Amino acid sequence: MQLEDVKDSLIQATVKLLSNNKNSRKITARQIANEAGVNLAMINYYFSSKDALVNLAVSQIMSERAEELKVIRNSKITPRQRLKEFLITMSDMTMDYAVLTKPTVPYVLLEGEIELPYDILPMVKECFGDKRSETECRIIAYQLISFSQLIFYRSIDFLKYTGVDINDKEQRDALFQTILDLFLND
Repeated sequence: MQLEDVKDSLIQATVKLLSNNKNSRKITARQIANEAGVNLAMINYYFSSKDALVNLAVSQIMSERAEELKVIRNSKITPRQRLKEFLITMSDMTMDYAVLTKPTVPYVLLEGEIELPYDILPMVKECFGDKRSETECRIIAYQLISFSQLIFYRSIDFLKYTGVDINDKEQRDALFQTILDLFLND
């Protein structure tokens, strides 16, 4: 088996196991290797850890819905509305796949590359125009994304603390309006 074939086999095996099981914590590295028909050591060789591989597989599963985000990003609505719609759609996708995405949040927040803030950075910049520097806009984009990930991961504690149930779409949408009001008002 070619090197790229091994890597792809591991990703596809993980996607299959996630699709069947939905709980990434119950999937072992040994199960992934067996499903892919490769040596267990190949996971660390190609991905550095099982968590990194699972994160990549979850991203692949969610990429099917990523077209919705592209449509929003390219729409002609105001920058603020575009940012709100983008965050709401991203949260809807996250909630739709919560059983897959929730276990990956610690990895994304603590070990993964900082990627998602880049998706909203152009919209954040448009919202502020020349009122904020590049660095300030990057910090705001990072705050919006990391805060969203954290409240998703700690939804029960967030509900106890704020009374906002992010599992309820209306409350979640209102929360994003509040967050944007806080972040984007000068």
